[in-house]
Amino acid sequence: MYIAPAISGHEPKYQKLGVDVLFYALLFIVVGSTAFGWLGSLQHLGNNFSFWIGNQGLEFTSMGRIWQILLFIGLLFWVTLLGRGLMPALKKPSESRGLIAMVFLAALCIGGFYATSLTWGPHTHYSMIEYWRWWLVHLWVEGFFEVFATAVIALLFTRLGLIRASTANSAIVLETIVFLFGGILGTLHHLYFTGTPTFVIAIGAMFSALEVVPLAMIGVEAYKNYQRSKAAAWVQAYKWSILCFIAVGFWNVVGAGLLGFSINTPIALYYMQGLNMTAAHGHAALFGVYGMLGIGLLLFCLRGLSDRAAWSDKLLAPMFWSLNIGLAMMVFISLVPAGIYQAWASVTEGMWFARSPAIVHSHLMETFVWMRVPGDVVFAVGTVFLALFALRLLIKGNRPRLVVSQKFGTQKA
Repeated sequence: MYIAPAISGHEPKYQKLGVDVLFYALLFIVVGSTAFGWLGSLQHLGNNFSFWIGNQGLEFTSMGRIWQILLFIGLLFWVTLLGRGLMPALKKPSESRGLIAMVFLAALCIGGFYATSLTWGPHTHYSMIEYWRWWLVHLWVEGFFEVFATAVIALLFTRLGLIRASTANSAIVLETIVFLFGGILGTLHHLYFTGTPTFVIAIGAMFSALEVVPLAMIGVEAYKNYQRSKAAAWVQAYKWSILCFIAVGFWNVVGAGLLGFSINTPIALYYMQGLNMTAAHGHAALFGVYGMLGIGLLLFCLRGLSDRAAWSDKLLAPMFWSLNIGLAMMVFISLVPAGIYQAWASVTEGMWFARSPAIVHSHLMETFVWMRVPGDVVFAVGTVFLALFALRLLIKGNRPRLVVSQKFGTQKA
């Protein structure tokens, strides 16, 4: 919502009202679905209450159907507002128009594809629920969101002058093809739980594993961008935002790519799916990619909305390193060793043994659980520094009226 008028140079009529409505609608859905989800999990009000208003008990689609419908409407409303803001830039010929169009198309797919979570009812067979749910989890989260993240980062790097628009256009088209081609077929490996034939699972696992290729390309490109950013003195104003985007590329390779690859092949699915290696992949990929992307975009927007004197790199540096080091510690000191231990138990004895109290509550496994605490503490310190940074901006920033330059530089009007 902030970047769209900055790119197009025009804010449509009633856009502020629409953004305000969207913001408070988001708060309503988050608070409402969380509160009623807790009530639904207690199972005191029956299954119909849980399905429609409470908690469906399904990962990524746990909220009740009413909240899902409201979220779907909100996503479509978000796409509409984004389209209104980007339309002048889409109509005007420019080197960046392809990237802008890709951002909008990815947003449109994010809004529309959430409809797959509305395809089942309270009495639908579980195998069909799992089929559509994995379309949502794999293609919505790991497909269209990946394209959106890549396109937004490429667009911002282009506007900041770090990469050429022609290079970014070629890269984003190639990466989108690989993302979605691998992602659509890669979805099939999730159907392990629905009685799908082995050869179908093998095809899905192979193409899902191939998704590491564009992720690695993004990581290499991110390193090159970092080298370029050090050569441009004025880009230092966006240093920590750029570093967050580079962290997205790193965790894409490590969390989504390598750790995802470790559990996607057919033999790994048979022995390891649903154990702690899955949690290691999920933690590193979800926060490492989307968490760092959200913080990077947050800092990018705040840089143009706040007084330069209120900006504090001394708070952002420990925030950035604490979040990334803490995430790495919790993944590689706790979750990965626990996952390897469970995988060994599954291979030698069986999945039933790997998930039994003899393993889950063993002395070694509980030690791995406690070994997560140092990483959690370091990670929590990073969130404190981010909160202190935002509080400093709120207190010391006098919010001068700013003019956004062509390269997102800011000047007092």
